[in-house]
Parts: sequence; C-alpha cells; structure tokens
Amino acid sequence: MSTSTRSAKGRGRSTALSRDSILESAITVIERDGVAALSMRRLGDELGVDATAFYRHFRDKDDLVLAAYDRVTGELAAQIRTIAPDVDWRTRLHSLAWGSWQLAARYPALFSLGWTRTTGGEAESEIVEYILAALASTGMTADQVVLHYRMFGDTTLALCGMAASVAAMPAELRGKDAAAWTRIYAVLPQAEYPAARAHAAELATVGEEDIYRLTVEAILDRIEVTIASSHVSDR
Repeated sequence: MSTSTRSAKGRGRSTALSRDSILESAITVIERDGVAALSMRRLGDELGVDATAFYRHFRDKDDLVLAAYDRVTGELAAQIRTIAPDVDWRTRLHSLAWGSWQLAARYPALFSLGWTRTTGGEAESEIVEYILAALASTGMTADQVVLHYRMFGDTTLALCGMAASVAAMPAELRGKDAAAWTRIYAVLPQAEYPAARAHAAELATVGEEDIYRLTVEAILDRIEVTIASSHVSDR
C-alpha cells in the first residue's frame, strides 16, 4: 500500500476516532511496551489513523497520559462507589488503600508515571471527595482533616507508586535489586556493619505488600489518636 493510500485511509477513519478508543489504545501501549514507547505516531499506527487525529481530543502527549491515568483510576472510583456511605471511616479508607495497591499492580507502567501528578479528572476528584468526607465524618477540625488527608493520600500513593515502578522495570533489573540484600548486605564486613549482617536474611524476606499493609494500619491508628484527642478537648 502506498503512503498516499495509507494517509487517505487514516483520514477516513479518524473522523470516527473516539476519545475512549484513544485512551484504551494508549493504556495498552504503555502497559505492553512502556511509556517511552508512547507517541502520537505510535498510537496512529495502532489505530490505523493519522497522528494528527489525536489533537482533536488531547492538547499533547502529556494531556493524553494524564487522561489515561485518570481513566484507569476510574476503576478505583467505581470500586469505592460500592461502599455504603454510612460505613465507618476506617473501613472506607482501608478499602481505598487496598484498592489503590491492586490498581498499581494492574497498571504498573501507567501508575508509576501518573501517581505524582494531578490529573484534575473526574476519577481523581471523586477519590479526593471520598477521603475528605470519610475524615470529616470523624469530627476532626478542618485543619486536621486536610493534614491527615495529605498524610494518608501521599503515603499510600508513594508506596503504591514505588511498587508499580519496580513492577514496570525489566525483569533482569527487578531480580538484581531483589537479590541486593543477600548479594550485597549479607556479605558486608562484619566489623563495620554488624546490624546489616545480623538482619540481612530477614530483610530479604520482607515483601512490599507487608510494608504497605503495616504502614496503612499505622496511619489509620494515628488518625484514631487524633480523633480521640479532639473529642477529649471538646469536653
């Protein structure tokens, strides 16, 4: 097929190109080949259209990536939507934290790229509202609510993002890092690094999910302390 024929075909199909089909294709490319492989031209090849067709829906590649991240975050928003609003705040936040971990595992490449960003999308807004409402229901002051919102949100995102970044790495690099405790720390000079040598075996067995669960519980426990203190001061 000649270049002119392909271009004509692309122009013909681009009129039917939807925002949803672009996002689905972008998510597929990012998760399959990595974010570095994503370009408007690459998406054009995937969908059989001219790359210029995408600019009808997105300003640039960054706008597309943020929209794709908010798109997959919509799965988390849909999940928490099933939780009754009268469920206690701790259960609501615990469900969100675990849902975030699962989302990062499903979309490691995209999550590792998007977790530090602010999309301003519908899914993100719904999750922000969900966390703030859960914390506000405890009776904490507005200042306490937003502080603990940031503590919970930033920490869970960071740990999920770190796990996603590891999962998105090439297998050989993941294996190299995973073996670091036994390959490096277990053989450090005993006289200079006695603590590292003494705990190397245990360090090698700690899983990222174990760390995440413990951290989430510690944050929720800290919120419990703040709530109790607030109620005492109100007496």
